[in-house]
Amino acid sequence: MAKPHDALRVFGLQLRQVREDAGLTGRAVAERTGWPHSKVSKLERGQQTATRSDVDAWVEATGAEPEDAERLHAALRQARLEYTEWRQRLSTGTRARQVQRRAAEAEATLIRAFEPGVLPGLLQTADYARAVFQGLVSTYQVANDVEEGVRARLSRQELLQQPGRRYQFVLAEAAFYCRMADSAVMRAQLDRLLSVARLPAVDLAVVPLGARWPVGPLNGFWIFDRDYALVETLGAELTLREPAEIAVYERIFETFSRLAVRGPAVTDLILGATRRYGG
Repeated sequence: MAKPHDALRVFGLQLRQVREDAGLTGRAVAERTGWPHSKVSKLERGQQTATRSDVDAWVEATGAEPEDAERLHAALRQARLEYTEWRQRLSTGTRARQVQRRAAEAEATLIRAFEPGVLPGLLQTADYARAVFQGLVSTYQVANDVEEGVRARLSRQELLQQPGRRYQFVLAEAAFYCRMADSAVMRAQLDRLLSVARLPAVDLAVVPLGARWPVGPLNGFWIFDRDYALVETLGAELTLREPAEIAVYERIFETFSRLAVRGPAVTDLILGATRRYGG
């Protein structure tokens, strides 16, 4: 089980405090809400993320004061935002992060991803991934397990072949020209995109150079079903679980998707970039 992040633990402690102030046991709260006792326990230990309706039910069950309810809702908003610096995320090297991502991807049936500058890990060749990881190790000064990380990243790509999953990738054409490695590696990577675009589960779309962006493509992000969004900045990775925040990224994704071309037009853009690398 993943270790709950600090904000979630703090939120759980606040739930427990409200319950204890009301003189109730966990089983009493479970009976009043109609929940299994295990849910009460997991919420208090920060092992399960609550919803707004969960907080409302907790407040009603415990007879909490309005100020307590307001405090719990504020704590919930904080708990549903996870901020993890890349140095912390990669502290044990690149492989552990890839294993974690595979587990998250295996649980999702629809993954939507936007990348403005670096091609998504699920679409990378080994050499391209190697160049990316070497840059991460150097930049964030973390453990150098690049080869293990590459193998773990490639293993994630097996999910692209599994039935019952859908992947929607929207890339900025500029990502084709962001040279992460030498020309031969870039040519092979672009050829890989042509292959992936033919997979039944994959919808690959590209926003051409010169398109007018109504919202700046500031950073990449991934949406897993409608459960949460991962937003990657240079300094950290944000995990957003608030429905309103997820909805913002869904709207942005749809906006970018409408700007993008598909099918033969994507092939033309990829082949054009390949020629720039001598292919």
